Amino acid sequence: MPKIVDHDQYRRELLNQCFDLFAEKGYAALTMRQIAQGLGVSTGTLYHYFPSKERLFEQLVRETTLRDIQSAIAVASQQPCVLGRVEAALEYVAQNEDFLRKQTLIWIEFYQHQHRESGVPTEVFHEVWQESEQQIAALLGLDDPKLIGFLSCVVDGILLHRIYEPQSCSFRDHARLLLDMLRLYLTEGGSLRSLN
Repeated sequence: MPKIVDHDQYRRELLNQCFDLFAEKGYAALTMRQIAQGLGVSTGTLYHYFPSKERLFEQLVRETTLRDIQSAIAVASQQPCVLGRVEAALEYVAQNEDFLRKQTLIWIEFYQHQHRESGVPTEVFHEVWQESEQQIAALLGLDDPKLIGFLSCVVDGILLHRIYEPQSCSFRDHARLLLDMLRLYLTEGGSLRSLN
């Protein structure tokens, strides 16, 4: 009797294993042959699931980012109020800081490589952000895309800042400050008072 393979599950397993390869070697340095060797599969098997290194990486971006968002949502959705959900989501980021920092650096390298090769921005980041933004908005119960974009920018900025200034403040210290700012913003009805 032939072995039954869940192709979608196997594809996800290959993607999960690829993350460490890209984190170690970088996007530009790896070939499909090296990826196949690192995964312990034939090049033909890899091409069966992914037509190119670019498509493989784009699927990795999509799967990993959406999985992280879903994990954060699972934790944060247990909180009854907006600030509690934001705090729980920030704690998820704090607990996964090393992984998320690596992920950010890999995404940046891919963007640089693609932009250098084609001169055109990579659509996968825009598409994934559109999907993520909707899920984050639904979780937080916030109807303000600018606020959601701002919160995302601050979290990304903290992760990057911690690369070159790891000793100054922990992620949790920055997160507490962000929560205080968000609390003030929300109590002022969603708009900051004039400083006059």
